[in-house]
Amino acid sequence: MISVAFPLIGRGSWTGGYVYLKNTLRVIGSRLNDKIAPTVFLSPQDIEKYGAELAELTNGKLIVDEDFSDAQRSTSLARSLTHGRDFRLERHLKKAGVDAVFEVASFYGLRFGLPVISWIPDFQHRHMPGMFSQLSRWRREIGFRAQIYSNRTLMVSSQTARDDMENFYPGSRGRGHVVRFAIDLNIPAQIGRAAQLRQKYELPERFFYLPNQFWRHKNHSCIVAALAELRAANSLAELPPVILTGLNKDPRNPEHFDRLMRDVHAAGVESSFRYLGLIPYDDVLGLAATCRALINPSLFEGWSTPIEEAKALGAPLLLSDILIHREQAPHAHFFDPNSPSSLAKALIDSALPQHVARKPVAELLADQNARLVEHAESLMQTVNSAIMRWRGRS
Repeated sequence: MISVAFPLIGRGSWTGGYVYLKNTLRVIGSRLNDKIAPTVFLSPQDIEKYGAELAELTNGKLIVDEDFSDAQRSTSLARSLTHGRDFRLERHLKKAGVDAVFEVASFYGLRFGLPVISWIPDFQHRHMPGMFSQLSRWRREIGFRAQIYSNRTLMVSSQTARDDMENFYPGSRGRGHVVRFAIDLNIPAQIGRAAQLRQKYELPERFFYLPNQFWRHKNHSCIVAALAELRAANSLAELPPVILTGLNKDPRNPEHFDRLMRDVHAAGVESSFRYLGLIPYDDVLGLAATCRALINPSLFEGWSTPIEEAKALGAPLLLSDILIHREQAPHAHFFDPNSPSSLAKALIDSALPQHVARKPVAELLADQNARLVEHAESLMQTVNSAIMRWRGRS
């Protein structure tokens, strides 16, 4: 049995990161429980919000200390740089009997005393530098370079990301492991909530769904422009409404949501662009299970959690034509994210049939299981590789 430690990804403020952590722990619990014993390390401040759920997913194996708080992050990095390792984190992990540790948006030091797996979600700062301040872009770049050139075992969530990594950082070649995130859902239960959720949120039987944070690069503005085109062509009445959920704060562009909603009002498409707010996660899944199609117009993505959820639930997909979407959902309906006309046509094409048959539940469950098996096998291979690499250099 290998003891593997995980940080609280994104410090809990990044919804996708926290979902990623929970589902990784679920995959370990259901498919690797005789091979990996997971531990999560977090601060006392995190316990109230995340402790009960994470304790259940790790059989109570939590390492809790003030050393892991946000206030100590700079101190931890300083130790890693000046001493070659965060010796306090190393001491906590060794005391708990940990064999390997994941590193996400952190750097534990060149001489850290345990095998380290660096998970790099994506390379958005290289593809979209304008989305970052100069300081945050260089902080991210320096962090990635430290991980990549410190002989770490490197983990990415897609072949697209591995190709990027090897292109931007040639020293990573041969060390990147692709672990495609899969999600484990109670599919029959979510499908069974369709009528209840439509009633709860006063939704029609047919609607498009977009569950995503309102960050600028998520490209909600393309939907507004597409709806405006359809209204101008007197075609909006043929279209089910677009229902949106998610956090409406963009820390890099704080005015973005208000500006977007002003554009919705100016275009006269309020009834077709309905924001429900931040809703419970189970309701997000339930809406994905009953929507006409799930939309993602994003200009850039990592391995998208909403798309994995939609795949599991059998929802048709309308996706921006970017490489990662082609890899993650090759059978989706694609549109040009820089062309509202392309999206408008995709919406109309998807709305025209009155009924769209989804896969039977048994087939959805079989597909989900196959993805989870692949996730578990690639994760196990990555952990084993990290330990063997460590032994080889020790």
